[in-house]
Amino acid sequence: MKENNDNPLGIEDKLYTIEEFGYAIRNKFGGDNYISNVMIAEIILAKYPIYSCKIKKSKSYVSQKNCGCC
Repeated sequence: MKENNDNPLGIEDKLYTIEEFGYAIRNKFGGDNYISNVMIAEIILAKYPIYSCKIKKSKSYVSQKNCGCC
């Protein structure tokens, strides 16, 4: 399987809440039911900061400049 550098996980290109993002990752790759969707999302965002642009931000959000787009 060829990996796309813009979307290496191959998830749908839309905005997610942190819970939805974790759920999408769990549905695509599976996951331990003892780990919450939020924790899965945090782990993936730590590994792939480019996906932080796919997370809906609150109005008080301060950019970390990790992803290069915000």
